[in-house]
Amino acid sequence: MITTVFKDKKIYEKYRKTVNEIAEKIKNHQGLIRIITHYDTDGLASGTILIKMLYRLNKNFHLSIVEHLNEKVINRIYNNEYNNTLYIFCDMGSAYIDTIAGKDMNAIILDHHPPKLRYTKVEEVHQLNPHLFNLNGVREVSASGVCYLVAREYEFYDLSIFAIVGAIGDVQHEPFIGMNKFIVNEAREHRYLRNIVKDIIYNAYDLPIWQSILYSTKPYIKELSDEESVMNLLKEVDIDPNKTYLEEEEKNRLVSALKRYVDESQIVVDRYIINHKIEDAYYLSEILNACGKKGMGSVGIGVALEDDECIKIGKKIYIKYKNDIIEQLKNIELHKLNNIEYFFGKKGTIGHMASLLVRDKPVIGIYEEEGYYKMSSRGNRLLVEKGLDLSKVMSIASQFGGSGGGHNIASGARIPKIYLNAFLQKVDEIVGNQLKRREREMENREEVDNKGTD
Repeated sequence: MITTVFKDKKIYEKYRKTVNEIAEKIKNHQGLIRIITHYDTDGLASGTILIKMLYRLNKNFHLSIVEHLNEKVINRIYNNEYNNTLYIFCDMGSAYIDTIAGKDMNAIILDHHPPKLRYTKVEEVHQLNPHLFNLNGVREVSASGVCYLVAREYEFYDLSIFAIVGAIGDVQHEPFIGMNKFIVNEAREHRYLRNIVKDIIYNAYDLPIWQSILYSTKPYIKELSDEESVMNLLKEVDIDPNKTYLEEEEKNRLVSALKRYVDESQIVVDRYIINHKIEDAYYLSEILNACGKKGMGSVGIGVALEDDECIKIGKKIYIKYKNDIIEQLKNIELHKLNNIEYFFGKKGTIGHMASLLVRDKPVIGIYEEEGYYKMSSRGNRLLVEKGLDLSKVMSIASQFGGSGGGHNIASGARIPKIYLNAFLQKVDEIVGNQLKRREREMENREEVDNKGTD
């Protein structure tokens, strides 16, 4: 039951009222519906849900894919429109609800980022955002999940698979919790999610095993970032490199060999098998991400809509995108301190690169801009479980004439160039203390437990 997701009855009633009003607003609208969505996996999955939903409702609609939403984009979209248009913003909009409302736009915002105004309606703008209902938009539901909550009002339960794909794209699947877990269960109940299997990540791709390993960035294994190295490994474990799916015994041999590079938890994962021509939800999310990042979001939408030609093109885009990422990763020089690693990179890429390079230490990407160093730091769930909180770590930039903050697993900072070395040394010290503190807490807890059993 969806009621169990919400903290109490009043919050659930507030949610029911909001989602019902939005569903009725869409159903009763007779003019053009303009969808504006983000270019990443979650945004494209959101757009797909709305396209399918509006088509079934016999609505006239138009989709635009944008990289960022700002006042300039809003002005361009609004000024070029006809009267009697309903705007739906997906995976964006909550930060600009006052701007949208200020233009007297008839609009709906379906977002999961922290809202600027904590209201479900401002003027003629309705807002469905998990933060308004005490749900965590970082972990419990992504934008595509929010869009699905509207679609399920019309009983379009098959669209749940795209909410799963979008959540995976936003890394909310390790594991699925909260509203995401409810959506997964609903997809299983209606048999649109056919199975969840424990398997190696490389079996997710419809590719020969050597390519699956070579192009994988989750995990990224630097020692296996060229064809020759991958081929040698597969020869070592007696696996045909051209097989597209490994059986149990072969999987075990491969996992044993790869454990010298990465933790088994990064190789053996839950695979979500969905009712789609691309059956693996993770592989579909990866293709959508590649299409969006390569400026081919329309192809990504076509892939999600199961167009055969778009799927063919999308798979090629995925290979090219992964090739580009691997080449960038191979050229990165990682500098190591006691508890962190860091590198110098390019604006717009350092956060993504840092997230792919994380193993047993947090990684910081750095680039220079106008006398400052800007940084993106990334950890992983294992490090967070051990006590890492990068939000607190990067906030110490204020002690160096800068600023910083974010999430425990991903955070950023900006400091004057002259303080870089001192800043990194302080960050290294704080990270070390965080990880050691949790280690000591666990040791103390074990001591207490052992005494209790004496």
